[in-house]
Amino acid sequence: MKMSSVKILSRALSILFVMVISTQAADRPNIVWIVSEDNSIHYHDQFFAGGAKTPNIETLATHGLTFDHAFSNAPVCSVARTTLATGCYAPRIGTQFHRRYQLAAMPEGLRMFPAYLRNAGYYATNNSKKDYNAIEGEGVWDESSNKASWRNRPDPDQPFFHMQSHAESHESSLHFGRDVFEKEKTVTDPASVQLADYHPDTPIFRYTHARYHDRIQAIDKIVGQTVAKLKEDGLLEDTFVFYFGDHGGVLPRGKGYLYESGLHVPLVVRVPEKFKHLVDGQNGSRVDGFVSFIDFGPTTLHLAGVHVPDQVDGKPFLGKGIAMAQINSRDETFGYADRFDEKYDLVRSLRKGKYQYIRNYQPYLPDGLQNNYRYKSLAYQEWRDLFKAGKLRGAAKQFFGPKQVEHLYDCEADPHQVNNLASDPRFADVLTDLRKRLQDTVKQLPDLSFYPESYLADNAMDNPVAFGQTHQAEIATLVDTADLSLLPFAEAEPKLREALKSDHSMIRYWAAMACTAFGDQAKSLAADARPLLTDPSLTVRIRAAEFLGLVGETNPQTILTEIVNTTDNAVVATEALNSVVWFRDFFDGRYPVTRSDFHPISKGADIDDRLNYINGVPYPPKTNPPRRRQGKPVEATK
Repeated sequence: MKMSSVKILSRALSILFVMVISTQAADRPNIVWIVSEDNSIHYHDQFFAGGAKTPNIETLATHGLTFDHAFSNAPVCSVARTTLATGCYAPRIGTQFHRRYQLAAMPEGLRMFPAYLRNAGYYATNNSKKDYNAIEGEGVWDESSNKASWRNRPDPDQPFFHMQSHAESHESSLHFGRDVFEKEKTVTDPASVQLADYHPDTPIFRYTHARYHDRIQAIDKIVGQTVAKLKEDGLLEDTFVFYFGDHGGVLPRGKGYLYESGLHVPLVVRVPEKFKHLVDGQNGSRVDGFVSFIDFGPTTLHLAGVHVPDQVDGKPFLGKGIAMAQINSRDETFGYADRFDEKYDLVRSLRKGKYQYIRNYQPYLPDGLQNNYRYKSLAYQEWRDLFKAGKLRGAAKQFFGPKQVEHLYDCEADPHQVNNLASDPRFADVLTDLRKRLQDTVKQLPDLSFYPESYLADNAMDNPVAFGQTHQAEIATLVDTADLSLLPFAEAEPKLREALKSDHSMIRYWAAMACTAFGDQAKSLAADARPLLTDPSLTVRIRAAEFLGLVGETNPQTILTEIVNTTDNAVVATEALNSVVWFRDFFDGRYPVTRSDFHPISKGADIDDRLNYINGVPYPPKTNPPRRRQGKPVEATK
């Protein structure tokens, strides 16, 4: 029986369609991300003198590019990974707090970038860490599990994107006890490591550093194994392989801090032979231009020939039409740090060229303020013990003192960032330029952290981007109020006095914080701040208590304890307990508290962590139930 002409045409069109799809697949690269947790450039000899040798990663580089200036925008997992997944600055979209109290809604019309790859026919897999602070939505991954692999795709000709994360280098690898320190030898000789300028030179610090070199070398083996699998599958020369760290390193003053040690990550991209035409650069070369996590998703989409959504903040740095000269002209990156578990601090940074500018909006809070998870490390514990014993000098002591409102570092001359140039008149022009650039950035985003987290949780999280746009002018006013602390006090004093009496609670909030930043200089404003101890806003009361406690005008613990014990808002209680611990630990015993002082109405993981610390309960307490927050389980991995 002869086929009808309609059937013949239909079959021909079907065959043509399959041929077109197959041709498209053959013309599109695969992309693999290999992500090591918690390590900065400082632990890779390929990037920083004295780091561990990583021959497999170095071999990747001979077949591709080494990026000398790649940055996470945040120095902690969940914020960094949400930035990767969205291509957006976290303070703009409400995802800036680590161990979120509430997931942020994604910006309207935007999905996490793997969803766009799937729409374009890619097989997208994640093995397996997510840790997002935003609502993921449906259709982001074909599979996300510890079994996810490109090898599971139903069609062997289907292009794929695969992300795999490795915890062998995670912070928890340094949570060993004294028995391990005393009995387990490291492969790396502790005597051979080069300690950071700010670390005390002790056997524990040397052992910890050497142990972490061993972890980096374990990551290097994983990279080699992954490349071997791609080669075994005949896919290596069809596949871009990215290797990078997910944020800074885990020795003290790395992860969680906006120094280079917290943000500057290793990045190597292996370029496949079949798709060399998509990269304007010679294999084995080093890229000087700045790239950051907002750019990684857009770059992956662009390499795959997929349109980059307009709502993202990042820009591609590889792919068709992108010249290496253009990439090397990029010399700026923005960083952010907010709450890490129970520890609050508000810091922003901008690096341009060799200079990094850091703006400490709560400079009175020491970097060394208690964070239970961080202080599981023997090195952290020893560092604090040495401080308490008065045995630290110079750079090693800085970690436990108040910070300056502004820091300026020459990252080339001072790679460990211990010499603050902000008050050096020779760098006044650099300071002024970077200060203005950062001010413009936080206003233009706009940066939602100029409201306290408790306010955002109640008012913004259903649509953080829209909230920010609606309140952009107000946020700019709050930035200006915060920046009164940058003025000479004589010039700032009348403006602060007026701001303390503002009808707007958030202006009062920032005026009180600016007073605390001035410290004893602002004692003349104590009478103006005292009424804020009974302010309708609990967060304003917290800031007033900080200022008046710092200058010795009241016992802050009385106000702070009352807030913790009476609020039904877990976020407010966590904000207050941050100040409670600061006063308890850094004021020579003037403001003691005990666990029996607290009987909070509101319960939460961060509240429990603070109260357990005050009570001397080791972290994590073995008898506690699983950590929960507002009725939802929270991942155990930090």
